[in-house]
Amino acid sequence: MAGRHPGPHHTTGDPGMPAYARRHHLAASAGHDSWDVLPSITAPTLVVHGTDDVFNPAANAPLLAGRIPGAGLRWIEGARHAYFEEFRAVASPMALEFLADRPLG
Repeated sequence: MAGRHPGPHHTTGDPGMPAYARRHHLAASAGHDSWDVLPSITAPTLVVHGTDDVFNPAANAPLLAGRIPGAGLRWIEGARHAYFEEFRAVASPMALEFLADRPLG
């Protein structure tokens, strides 16, 4: 079975990042709002979300996917915010499959 790696998972930036850079990273994340431009996205988009993410509530995933034209939505059961590390064996093939079905160009 994939996942359930104990971590640590660095979802708030590189652990070697200086404190001032971490503060700026968190401030930029907190102030980021792209809601109004989501409908203008034209690239193939896959929203992937862990069902157990408490950092970014899972209820946000369908909101994002619904706002981006043609976006796909996939859930990773039991995954938290760092699903790409914790459930790499599930997330990577999921993303590769999505991209393989949507040739660019």
